[in-house]
Amino acid sequence: MKTKSITLKLCLLLNLFIVTVSIVIGTWSIKDTNKIVQVEMGKMNSEILEEVSDNISILVSNIEEIGNNIVEDNKLVSALSIRADEVIENTEDVIDSSKYVEGLLNEQVWKYGKYNMKPELYLISENGLNFSTYSKNKYTMDSIKSELWYNKIIEANGKTVLISTFEDEEGIGPYKCIFRMGRVIKDLITGETLGVLIMDVSEKMLYDRYNKIIKDGRNIYIIDIKGNIISSKDKRLIGENYYKELDYGNYIETEEWYSIFKRDNVEFMKIVSTLDRYGWSIVEEIPLHIVRQPIKQITQKFLLTLILVVIVSFIVIYKISVWVTKPVINIKNTIEKVMCGNLKVKVKVDRDDEIGMLEESFNDMVKWLDDSIEEIKEKEKQKRIAELSFLQAQINPHFLYNTLSGVRFLVSMNRNDDAEEMLYKFSKLLRNILPRASELISLEDEIEIIKTYIELQQIRYPDGFKVDIAIDEKIKNTMVPALILQPIVENAIFYSMESENNKGEIKINGYVNHEYIIIEISDNGKGMSSIQINNVFKNKESINRVGVINVHERIQLNYGKEYGIEIKSQEGKGTIVIFKLPK
Repeated sequence: MKTKSITLKLCLLLNLFIVTVSIVIGTWSIKDTNKIVQVEMGKMNSEILEEVSDNISILVSNIEEIGNNIVEDNKLVSALSIRADEVIENTEDVIDSSKYVEGLLNEQVWKYGKYNMKPELYLISENGLNFSTYSKNKYTMDSIKSELWYNKIIEANGKTVLISTFEDEEGIGPYKCIFRMGRVIKDLITGETLGVLIMDVSEKMLYDRYNKIIKDGRNIYIIDIKGNIISSKDKRLIGENYYKELDYGNYIETEEWYSIFKRDNVEFMKIVSTLDRYGWSIVEEIPLHIVRQPIKQITQKFLLTLILVVIVSFIVIYKISVWVTKPVINIKNTIEKVMCGNLKVKVKVDRDDEIGMLEESFNDMVKWLDDSIEEIKEKEKQKRIAELSFLQAQINPHFLYNTLSGVRFLVSMNRNDDAEEMLYKFSKLLRNILPRASELISLEDEIEIIKTYIELQQIRYPDGFKVDIAIDEKIKNTMVPALILQPIVENAIFYSMESENNKGEIKINGYVNHEYIIIEISDNGKGMSSIQINNVFKNKESINRVGVINVHERIQLNYGKEYGIEIKSQEGKGTIVIFKLPK
């Protein structure tokens, strides 16, 4: 298990305390500062919005003043009082009056041009005289009487009526979207309605009053008393209801100068300024991350200070911790050397307390560990040598040559079916032999490999030998080193076929004998003398290229010295090879 040193634990705990206290204090301070900055930003932007509101009020007031100047002009009233029949006759008085009214309208428009405003004026009278600074044919009395805004002007009884921005189908350029102001013109004495004054103003005149402050994702909307948008940077929103399209009522916080709400997972600061006289409201939306931008600098400075505090405190605390834990450090350093592979190292024993006893025990343990590892290395070395020999000798070149020669012979004799069967068995045997090196397999799988090998040899020598296999069901699942039987069986086939008998006989038996599993492979070959048997275990008698000694050593390396191979043989009576394996 991976552990931390006492020194590191002390450093971490004390630094954790310092960092925690610093974070708590810093978080509280940043949160409080954030609130202060947010309120101040709200107040500042509210004041800016008030200036915008004042500019828009001046704009509307100036337009309203234009209307007053026109409506209260006596000569204009006189012109509109001319009887309709005289208008039709187009008398000299009518011509003079028309010229005067046209001059009056143009004069008022140009008079206020210095305020960057130029409304379009339309005067439609009951006697048939129509005047305009843009197009005389745009409106007629008959065409406007069916409009709702006309009825509102009539009902206002001489007061100026403000019509929210809409899209004018006949408007072009900046006059595509306009808001309208209108009032009825009456005879000052009789109170008779003489006509209607219409003042169409481009929405751009509203937009120009605030467009310079909409940046960094900010937006400003002017809405009427019903919430309909009458001015916006996005002209597509004009005429839409602000509360339905943009303000979902998802408010998080409300303060004196502003409120915070969320739209599409983005938080905004909302500031509202009202034009009470006209029923309009100016709404500014500022992304909250813009408002909180100054807090980022404060937070960065706090984090930098916190990092410096942690570094300094860590150095100081570490030195104190090392001083406190110095008696343990020597053992720790020595253990690290051992972990790096240096097993010759020793701890200097210079104490007579528990630490000294620990140092002596550690030295004894390292010596025992060094001796054990050397012993294991030697065993592993022997095992690897045996396994390498096994890998190098898996396929006997002589066996390969004889097998392929046999295939060639069968083909030359037109025994193609036998040749094909021999190749199939040969490939099956190779698939079972080649992937296996030092792994353990079940005895049942080992027997299957032997059966395939026997079938291959029987194709080559159809009447040369027979094999009887009898394996106890109880031991078929026993795990054994791979390919320990094949070299012995190959040897048995070879010697049984060299016997003076007509046919070689090989028997493979497997059973349990007390605490061992016994596998016997016997043949009726010419047998071996005791000297030959001794030479086999000295690796001087090559039964096949793998060799019995190789199999014997593999068994002992896997299970121990008490297991392995025993050979019993008499010359002229055959040989029995006995495998002794653990249960």
